[in-house]
Amino acid sequence: MAGIILLTWIFAADGWLAELYFHRWYEFISTLLRNIFGRVPFSIGDVIYCVWVGISIIFLLRCLWMLIRGRWKDLLDLFLKGVSSLVWLYFIFLLLWGGHYHRTSMVADLGFKTKDYTTADLYLLTDTLVKLANRDRAAMDTQALPRKQMFTLAARGYNQLARSAPTLQYRNTSVKSSLFGEYLNYLGITGYLNPFTNEAQVNTTVPHFQQPFVTCHEIAHQLGFAPEEDANFIGYLVASRMEDGRFRYAANFDMLLYSIRRLGRRNSYLARVLWEKTSPGVREDVRALIRFYERYEGPADDYSALLYDQYLKANRQKHGIRSYSEVIGWLMTYYRI
Repeated sequence: MAGIILLTWIFAADGWLAELYFHRWYEFISTLLRNIFGRVPFSIGDVIYCVWVGISIIFLLRCLWMLIRGRWKDLLDLFLKGVSSLVWLYFIFLLLWGGHYHRTSMVADLGFKTKDYTTADLYLLTDTLVKLANRDRAAMDTQALPRKQMFTLAARGYNQLARSAPTLQYRNTSVKSSLFGEYLNYLGITGYLNPFTNEAQVNTTVPHFQQPFVTCHEIAHQLGFAPEEDANFIGYLVASRMEDGRFRYAANFDMLLYSIRRLGRRNSYLARVLWEKTSPGVREDVRALIRFYERYEGPADDYSALLYDQYLKANRQKHGIRSYSEVIGWLMTYYRI
């Protein structure tokens, strides 16, 4: 508990100790973890999660047994041990990666600023994304990228952009397909970062035209861009500049969905006008995406969204799960709208 309080104080003070954590400690530990676990062809983090699930089930069964037997003292001791374990896990989470939720936006450090925007601004952004998505859909290779090639290209894209933005230098690639695969679709999860091993997991069962951008998004998390809108924006910066059109299309397609949804909430007529401007290929991909997720709809997705929303809010993202779409503010600056 003392360690959590100390780390929280360091982050809140935003002084030289925080700078030491973000610019020295994190760069060292994240690179080390990727160097170690990146050599393993499967996700060590996913294996750890499975072990924890097993331990949790055993813990609950023991608690239930003690409750039935009326062993109150033993039950209290076991409960306190469980709480202690969770506190330690949270401390390790903060130490290895979670502290970045407390950091001033790294995107702002790159020279970008968000601003308030009007419906007209949103219309212009959406129109721009429609044109880009149409262009890339028409020109791209429609064959899915092999996983290893996709991960390698994404890492290369970061290092190319790092020539002008050194913060994006990406060493020791550690991007892997999630071991949980199709089960993640019931929870609506396309990818995630394991903060304890610094492995980026991509759900490679989702439609192939989503996967390149998901990969770039998760690498952004590895580099310390914790807020979802920040990871979306950095992922977009990288993917939209790649030579392979599948990356560019994935980035513009994803951002178009965020933008046109938000425009639809403000002015459904304008959103319909721009939707009619999308190419048949883009519309077909949207329909394919809807059909894909319809197969997995159910209460698990709803509960997962609720829990993740609370997780994000507990980690200083006041918009919760809607934080992903806040990337629109960064895009306004990027396109100078």
